[in-house]
Amino acid sequence: MSYVDFGMLAVFLVCMFLVGYALSRWIDTADDFMVAGRHLTPFILAGALTAANVNLYSFVGQSGTAYKYGISIVWQTWTGNMGLVFSGLFIIPILRRLKIRTVPEFLGMRYNVWIRFLVGFYWVLRLAFWLGIVLRAAAIAFMTIARVEGFRLTGQFSFWLLVFALIAVAYTFLGGMWSVTITDVIQFVLMLGGALILLPLVMQQVGWWPGLVGSLPKGHLNLVPGGGPYGWKFILAAWIMGIQWASTDQGLLQMSFSSRDARSAARGLVLAGIITTPFAMLWILPGLAASVIHPGITEMDSAFPTLVQSTLPPILLGIVACGLLSSQLSTISTNLEGVATLFCNDVYKAVLKRQAGPRQTLRVVRAMTFVAGALGIFFAYLIPLIGENVVAAYLTVVGIFDMPYFMITIVFGLLWKRANWQGVLIGYLAGVLAGGISASVYGTDAFFFSIFISSLTTLVVTPPATLVFPPQENSQLDRIWESRTHTGADEGPPFHVIPRSARGRICTVLFFLGLGLFLAGVISGSVNFAGAGAMAAGGMVLYFLSGLLRLAFD
Repeated sequence: MSYVDFGMLAVFLVCMFLVGYALSRWIDTADDFMVAGRHLTPFILAGALTAANVNLYSFVGQSGTAYKYGISIVWQTWTGNMGLVFSGLFIIPILRRLKIRTVPEFLGMRYNVWIRFLVGFYWVLRLAFWLGIVLRAAAIAFMTIARVEGFRLTGQFSFWLLVFALIAVAYTFLGGMWSVTITDVIQFVLMLGGALILLPLVMQQVGWWPGLVGSLPKGHLNLVPGGGPYGWKFILAAWIMGIQWASTDQGLLQMSFSSRDARSAARGLVLAGIITTPFAMLWILPGLAASVIHPGITEMDSAFPTLVQSTLPPILLGIVACGLLSSQLSTISTNLEGVATLFCNDVYKAVLKRQAGPRQTLRVVRAMTFVAGALGIFFAYLIPLIGENVVAAYLTVVGIFDMPYFMITIVFGLLWKRANWQGVLIGYLAGVLAGGISASVYGTDAFFFSIFISSLTTLVVTPPATLVFPPQENSQLDRIWESRTHTGADEGPPFHVIPRSARGRICTVLFFLGLGLFLAGVISGSVNFAGAGAMAAGGMVLYFLSGLLRLAFD
């Protein structure tokens, strides 16, 4: 990278800090910091969600996986997008009406304060660990992409780790969710611009689509492989994880809770899911092309950085680097905000100091932003000690701990009024234990076993464990059940989870038909059916279109 390109990066980082400083005057209360005063419009929310969920894991990790294994890794993004649409239509509007800041806060309303505290404390560590992963991915990528000859610091891991952490902490500390949201929208535009510059240059080198198809190894363009690490079982597991992620992930939900009303939240999530779907090709196609342009790369995560360096001339390299930097900063800042909010809302205010005033709460949540950054740096250095296959290990952790969490929160929390705190705690612990045993038997590479086994165990154990104990007395239970539909006391225009109009119900039926077609396509891949990929993709398209139309008919 030239000094001009490096200078462009430096200017961009300074601008992000200045945006946070400018927005700091809007922050007077904890609600302003945590949920942007609940004023986000659907399009701002969609842009911010897209930027926060597209990061260097996508550009480096998924692109590198496509380089080695083929196109089927794209389902990790696509099933996550399907989860966004599902959650936007059926789950998030309910939680938004409750005016909560975090999902553990909902658990406190639904069960008791100690369930809220335990889950909140776990998620502080869980998000900090993920923050360490994204910080590490950013630092490693920019050691290659942004290395300047004669400037030794730019080739050092610690330099880029501190740059990413300090800048993200600075503007998040100053502007809170307002800063995260506005900078995410800016970063979304830059990320998209950088990716659109790179893609045609890369495709030209391989002879566009016909040349790429003719040069790729056999099976690399199979959307639903019958076997391998990213075959049909991976796609099913990713689909389940996508719904869990879109329904319980703190960083994502915190933005959703910042929306103006339940309808805005639904529209924001559905739009974000649909918008991001074609974007996946902006990192999958370069990964496939890299296998033709640079065959023989042993470390697959190096494929995308190598492609960027070899393809782009000065100035263009700086623009694309700013786009990649944007994608990672948006993810880092969103998770910083999530860690700070979880600690303040579900540990500090829930148990340690319940009577904390608005100004004191604001001071604590801002201070926790620095602590979150320090935890992220700590985990970034710790990750190499865990093992080489960190992504598989992380997905196994999600399968063991997060899937039972989804079951007790969404499935039992919103669908079964009889569920009590004793039953869900026993069910959760049983799911964690079963998932852990599965991981020890099958290994972290087979994380899909942990996902299915932990989920099914929680689903089976919770009902009988609940019935052993008397019904729970809960004054908030009626409020939670009423939030499943729009009432006159709710903010904004009506949005019903079950639509009232005939056209809305037809769209809902088509939505589930699309889901069924997608699942049929994925499962048919297990017998190597030639049309499995087309069937799964066609079902996904019907799912998205009917979900979008559903927003117009309530």
